[in-house]
Amino acid sequence: MTFFLFLLQAPFGYTRKDVLLIGLGVTVIGIGLKSGLEFAGVDPLQAGNVVQLVLVLGLTVGWIFTYIFRVSKKEMTYAQQLRDYENKVMEKRLEGLTEAELEALLEQVEEEKRRLASGEQVN
Repeated sequence: MTFFLFLLQAPFGYTRKDVLLIGLGVTVIGIGLKSGLEFAGVDPLQAGNVVQLVLVLGLTVGWIFTYIFRVSKKEMTYAQQLRDYENKVMEKRLEGLTEAELEALLEQVEEEKRRLASGEQVN
């Protein structure tokens, strides 16, 4: 059941179906571009070379830009795993606090919010 919920929530490109669709799309684009070049009068061997160059360079440059974008937004796997781990650790720590400790922590947070709102520096 969890697997099927993942399929419903997964962004595009993270399932087998998406990968197959991407591969099929790139193939269709390549065949279409080659046919178009041949129709325009380019030699079939030359058209194949041009299509291969365009697709390889295009996909490589595209992948590099997506990588740079993911790095700049800190959306890499390691960064996400680290955030998830830190959140789980904080949840465990909060679960282990007594009611009095939790209230004291909330009071500290409220005090810091008030100091930040008034413009004081926090140590």
